[in-house]
Amino acid sequence: MNTAMPQCAKILFVDDEGAVLDSLRRNLGRCYDMETAVGPEEGLRRLETAGPFAVIVSDLRMPGMDGVAFLAKARELAPEAVPLMLTGHGDLDAAMAAVNEGRIFRFLTKPCPPDILARSLDAALAQYRLAAADRELLRVTLENARLKEDVERILRHDLKTPLTTIVSLPQVMAEDENLTSDQREMLSLIEDAGYTILGMVNLSAALYKMERGQYQLEPAEVDLVPMLRKLFASHADTARRRELALTLSLDGRPDSPEAACLVRGESLLCCSMLANLMANAMEASPQGGTVSVELRREGETVRVAIANQGEVPQSIRDRFFEKYVTAGKPKGTGLGAYSARRVALAHGGDIVMETGGGETTLTVSLPAA
Repeated sequence: MNTAMPQCAKILFVDDEGAVLDSLRRNLGRCYDMETAVGPEEGLRRLETAGPFAVIVSDLRMPGMDGVAFLAKARELAPEAVPLMLTGHGDLDAAMAAVNEGRIFRFLTKPCPPDILARSLDAALAQYRLAAADRELLRVTLENARLKEDVERILRHDLKTPLTTIVSLPQVMAEDENLTSDQREMLSLIEDAGYTILGMVNLSAALYKMERGQYQLEPAEVDLVPMLRKLFASHADTARRRELALTLSLDGRPDSPEAACLVRGESLLCCSMLANLMANAMEASPQGGTVSVELRREGETVRVAIANQGEVPQSIRDRFFEKYVTAGKPKGTGLGAYSARRVALAHGGDIVMETGGGETTLTVSLPAA
């Protein structure tokens, strides 16, 4: 349902002198949709019964309630209406004080020539329309944001049902004793792919909460070495095709069967973060280049440095971790580095980027276990 403020051009004139209002009707009645009220009490009643009004024009000196007090009450009844004030020359100080306090859009001295008053009314109506347009834009923006959140929430929920089947069926089929080793390997690949997609769905929900500061981390001990080995294996075909060398080291020593590097974090989030950074490094690396990952423990912090022999374009260096920032990638979404840094920050760590001299290094800092 559209709840936008109705666009109107009605003007309410309030004065305690009927002759002044009669003059205003004669001079302006054919050009503007206007109402008049004798005195502030009648003006408040008109606001309640004949509104909405785009502009309210009030005299300053009126018995019982001056124009400043009247317009203050009018703002409670019609907060969107633009207030103007007519004053005598002796009341300029009071009128200017009201303007400076932000309660009055403009003030005019009495008697005010019709052409000057008309220009002021036109300016006030333009101000009303501009403010109404801003309110409508904000309403539509918030409505679209809520719709987007609802769609994403529904998609996350609906995707999980078929994914559960994809993950569970290979486990059931693998119990068949007649399967060959190749068939079992293919079932394992299907199961891994299902878990990967399920992880991505869960990650999108986590990122949504992170952006709003609502995510509650549940850290445990996570070994990054087997995680990185698995990522290396998943990129093996790409590495062979592009003649890329993939290297993994721990505290300056090459990877070995007994190597381990424990951090405090959530396994799914850490895997997603490193997968995004590895994918970016592979894409940015030139043919025949090297992608290296170095793990190093420094006190209570583990640093993961992922380096490739390519440079980040100058145009995006200052905005590298911002949402939707990408360059030189036809299929890039600009979400990989953004989501990776969100995950690092959620763990109490961070990611920094260094580029130049034909190389780019992204260094992740995470709390050591």
